[in-house]
Amino acid sequence: MDIIQTGQNRLLALLAKLSIALAAALLWQPLLAADWQSESENSQLNFAASFQNLPIDGRFNQFSVKYTTDQAALPVNLQVMVSVASADMGNMEFNDEIQALDWFNVADHSTAIFTSQQFEIVSQNKADADYIAHGKLQLKGIEQAVAVPFSWRQINHNQVAMNGELRLNRSDFGIGQGEWATGEQIGLAVRVWFNVRMLSSND
Repeated sequence: MDIIQTGQNRLLALLAKLSIALAAALLWQPLLAADWQSESENSQLNFAASFQNLPIDGRFNQFSVKYTTDQAALPVNLQVMVSVASADMGNMEFNDEIQALDWFNVADHSTAIFTSQQFEIVSQNKADADYIAHGKLQLKGIEQAVAVPFSWRQINHNQVAMNGELRLNRSDFGIGQGEWATGEQIGLAVRVWFNVRMLSSND
């Protein structure tokens, strides 16, 4: 009887361990092949320039992000579309000025697009990872190669936080011409950062 009881206890212990392992696997299951779409109300795309060495911040109120992963949960495609006319610097005069010909020239170039199919893995831990997306940014009719570092953090099985930051030179895209081209009053470097909530469109 003792031998049988001992065997039963070992079997129960093994089953308990298997149950815990299965629960952990289900909780941390990787995000496999999926299409992702940004949720606008919980996403921000910001930028900051400098005026006479003082920071001036702005944001784009309208943009979308589409992201695709493969069967190994690795990124294969990223597309960001930004309505340039939605740029908001918190000042009506500034907002009108940056839409003009010397700046964004919204009348002729209303949308900025970043696309990438090349991704560098910086770090990876289960469903969380850090990448650099190497792609092309089309802005004001000019296309330039741009590297975008970003993090990918799982919130739950169908929600992810996508955050990142980069710096651009506005003169590379012909933004700020004429008297503004030198960078003496308004700096040439522009900081761009984003906090995007991504939802799986496969559900």
